[in-house]
Amino acid sequence: RQKLFSIRNKRPRPHLDDKIIAAWNGLMISAFARAAQVLDNVSYLETATRAAEFIRAYLYDESREILFRSYREGRGEIEGFADDYAFVIQGMLDLYEASFETHWLKFALKLQRQMDALFWDTESGGYFAVTGHDNNILLRMKEDNDSAEPAASSVAALNLARLAAIRNDTGLLARAQETINAFARQLAHFPSALPQMLVAFDFLEDAPQQIVIAGGSDLPETKALLAEVHRHFLPNKVLLLADGAEGQSYLGETNEAIRAMSMMVGKPAAYVCENFACKMPVTDPADLCRLLMS
Repeated sequence: RQKLFSIRNKRPRPHLDDKIIAAWNGLMISAFARAAQVLDNVSYLETATRAAEFIRAYLYDESREILFRSYREGRGEIEGFADDYAFVIQGMLDLYEASFETHWLKFALKLQRQMDALFWDTESGGYFAVTGHDNNILLRMKEDNDSAEPAASSVAALNLARLAAIRNDTGLLARAQETINAFARQLAHFPSALPQMLVAFDFLEDAPQQIVIAGGSDLPETKALLAEVHRHFLPNKVLLLADGAEGQSYLGETNEAIRAMSMMVGKPAAYVCENFACKMPVTDPADLCRLLMS
């Protein structure tokens, strides 16, 4: 065995594809951020955060507000495609819900505005795969199949719906609906081709919940309420933190209801809402469990 190994080492090694792709890292950030919530694993959150910081530092041009596609021994020259934007935005939203660091939410909104400017089909809705800046591309196409990777429009539809639920923004909500409507024919005739788009459709049709925890992120009572939320499978919800500080101030810019949320009798409280019409807040995880299961 050792002889075979020594002989094999004399052969040229296969090429190693070690480039870093924005879209794939966006998917990875989502996976680690969600796992960090469900499994209460700090190392997963740290991994997601490091990847997000790398993208912000090395794959994003702050002056032009654009993403780039890849990095290997320096940033590549190719600007990001629609899936790079969609997957990274999704990653930032998941990372916000895992960390409650508002700069990730702000970054997601900034990227969404740029994605709309670069890829939105103003005539038929949905997102083209590429920008219209390259004269060598004669026809801009829209991916209409969620295969090994979901289509950019499918992920973007859910991103828009989540952002609308977070920011109470009717413009974002309308664009999410327009994105789904753009693929209505495919959904009607071959729905299994667009399962991720159906996830976005279900989110919009199901009146998504806003679950807001009012309290400091480091308080044990806050963590207990968050742990209760994470025990439940709630795909059609957004999770927010009203921390009484900068984070709550930012969320409250577009939502009066969040500005008014606070702890109850000195204890962190959970607010379960639909369109920010909220039930009575609770401070006990058992009471929160009953609300989430009702």
